[in-house]
Amino acid sequence: MELLLVGNFRVEVEYGPVKTLRMTIYPPAAPPAPPGERIRIRAPLHTPRRFIEEFVASKAAWIEKHRARFRRSPQAPRLLRDREVQYVWGLPHSLELVERQGRPKIEIREDRMLMFIRPGDNLEAREKILDRWYRKIFKEAVSRLAPVWAARIGVEVRQIYYRKMKSHWGSCNFTKKTIRLNTELAKKPLPCLEYVLVHELVHILEPSHNRNFYRLMDSRLPDWKIIRTKMNRGEL
Repeated sequence: MELLLVGNFRVEVEYGPVKTLRMTIYPPAAPPAPPGERIRIRAPLHTPRRFIEEFVASKAAWIEKHRARFRRSPQAPRLLRDREVQYVWGLPHSLELVERQGRPKIEIREDRMLMFIRPGDNLEAREKILDRWYRKIFKEAVSRLAPVWAARIGVEVRQIYYRKMKSHWGSCNFTKKTIRLNTELAKKPLPCLEYVLVHELVHILEPSHNRNFYRLMDSRLPDWKIIRTKMNRGEL
């Protein structure tokens, strides 16, 4: 068993006769065992550490979702309340719920996020309003950035799909020249979106995480390793 620290994730790695990397996250142990979630990976023998670290980084959103679920008890307060903090492109905003008749919408006013809802809208309704808004601003940002980066990298991207994903920041189908991006990136600083976008666009040229892929990343986005490291550490 090997212990790795990837960002703010402490990972137990067990090597064995498996064909692919497999991750399991366990809830905090009950007392008197040490507290905290356990993240365990089963990896094929002789898997390079770099591949394992990248695998963990790609699962960051999925890990954080399960961490939040483990922390949430049946008595936990409902989410999306007044003064709850919501992040927009890395900046914190205090949520304010405004009940009124009419079409629900969200407005940003300095460091406040005003969510206009219909009287009686429940948590599910508010979540849908917020998710639609994040998706909207995310698509607007990508529509500006994608043509610029595709030209710099020298690739054609035929379609970009937008998803609220649980386990990946992005993915690429290099044969169809399509990419998928996680709309949760709208909560991160803009350099995070650029890093993920460039990462997936480069995969159209080079599907594997090999030496050529890293060479292409270095030439197109020289500070990509810094951004990735900060994302893994939770600093971005």
